[in-house]
Amino acid sequence: MSAAPSVLFAGGIVADINISGLDRFPEPETEFTPRSDVWHDDPANLLVGGPAANSAVVYSALAGPCAVAGPIGSDAFGDFLVDSLEPRGIDCIAGRVASTATHTIALGADGRRQAYYYPGEHIDLGKLAVHWPGGHLYLTALSLTVDRPIVPGILAVAAVARAGGGRTVLDIGQAGPEMLNFDELCQLRDAVDVIIGNAYEFELVLNTPYEEGRARFREGFHGQVIVKLGRDGALVDPGLDEDLIPVPGFPVDEINPIGAGDSFGGGLMVALGRGASLAAACEYANAVGANSVSTARGPEGVTTARVDAILHSRHPH
Repeated sequence: MSAAPSVLFAGGIVADINISGLDRFPEPETEFTPRSDVWHDDPANLLVGGPAANSAVVYSALAGPCAVAGPIGSDAFGDFLVDSLEPRGIDCIAGRVASTATHTIALGADGRRQAYYYPGEHIDLGKLAVHWPGGHLYLTALSLTVDRPIVPGILAVAAVARAGGGRTVLDIGQAGPEMLNFDELCQLRDAVDVIIGNAYEFELVLNTPYEEGRARFREGFHGQVIVKLGRDGALVDPGLDEDLIPVPGFPVDEINPIGAGDSFGGGLMVALGRGASLAAACEYANAVGANSVSTARGPEGVTTARVDAILHSRHPH
């Protein structure tokens, strides 16, 4: 294992198999037919994907070396992920599992999509806590990568982060029936420093919009909260006795929205690592997310020059 990373991104890592620009989607048949076998002009792409990996790619582009931990298998897809991440200064520290998570996505020219997800072999946060030396920690998409109960593993690895002088940031997604629920989040009240989720995810957790369910949520969770609002930016909740702080987004021409929230997470960890307040860190993260959506490469298209230019558009001096 290499020297202790400044930031560890743990959770969802997948090999993305991407097919885009389809004129139509296939129709199920028992044999290959002109209806079931859809030809496409552009080749399929094999890409690094998953929230933890995307956030780490952004962090490494903006701030330098970091580490990831997720379901990277001892297979060809796992080899691809390691060979793609490590040259960027991203250390894969959790060891290899049996099989890599994959996400096969077909995108129609009209914006529709079909997707197939294989979760791979899950990781054990408790084992990660034994071997990781500590630092700042970003947890994301755990419901897709860790067996339940999830909370004990989070508590263990968050304790290591704190002992190493770091803070723990938890993204509650991915949205869906398996995501972290209200009771689980309340059990993390003193272990996690910042919880992140988009407005839809918080509504799933609270059965109401965050602003309406805020008091109830704050009775159970004592840290800071960020509600992601997409192109509208973010809402920062410093604490129950303080006012909510809206942090507006940056208007850009949207080309590729996939991975924008992951880019936000990577940018947030960059800014927090530089000592920014949570509101200032969210503004920086909003600029990073705007960079991501305004390039066809998504998180892989984030650069310091472009982020600085987006920030300069609001703060020219």
